[in-house]
This record gives sequence, C-alpha cells and structure tokens, in this order.
Amino acid sequence: MGKKVKGVYSDEGQLLMASTLMAHKPMMGVLFCLGVASGLRIGDLLALRVEEVGQKFSVFESKTGKTKEIELCDATWAILKTYIEWKHPSGEGRLFPTTRQTAHKYFKQAGDDLGLDDIGCHSTRKTYG
Repeated sequence: MGKKVKGVYSDEGQLLMASTLMAHKPMMGVLFCLGVASGLRIGDLLALRVEEVGQKFSVFESKTGKTKEIELCDATWAILKTYIEWKHPSGEGRLFPTTRQTAHKYFKQAGDDLGLDDIGCHSTRKTYG
C-alpha cells in the first residue's frame, strides 16, 4: 500500500498553506484555495476554463461522470476573481495552465516548509472532506 496523503485540517493550517503557496507562486495558492473550497480532483481543477467559473458554477467530474454544483463563499470567490482579472484579462483560456506534477511539486514544497508531511494535490480533497 502507498503513502497515505494527509489533509490540512485546521483553519490556521489552511491559511498558512495558502499564504505559503501564494508567496512562491500565486496561481498555486489560488489552486489550493479552490481545491479546498470545491473538493474537486486535481484533474478536474486543471481542466477548468475561465469562462466556465463564477461564484456558482457546474463541473462535469471526469472520474465519476457526474455534474457537481459548486458555490464558492465570498472570500474564495474574491480570491478567484482577483486572480482571473490579473492573470486572464481576456476572460478566457485555461484557469490554471499547469500540470498536476508541477502542482504536486509546489504543494509538497509548501508542506515541507510548514513541517507537514505527505501533502500533495489530493490534500485539497481530504481537507474539503
């Protein structure tokens, strides 16, 4: 059996993780925040397009084949909206133009910086749960 991935369960831990990621690469901080807020798998997060997201939006989950309704709290929406205005002024394109390997590298590094073991992309789902 492989290593068990951990979540970042405390509010303080989530804020520290998000701020650490934002300091290194803002896109990764926003990816972490959206992952924790939505519970989406990394593949579904990386497939999102700017024109598909809002404070309320639907996502077709690739693994389950189901549609999931997402409603973001005001704080998460403000972070995402600011990121979109900064990074995607045209209002279109991939929301997070990166790979799961790159996201994992940044998440793991931020976890290591904070003394958290076994943090990876799936940690956002575990934290959400």
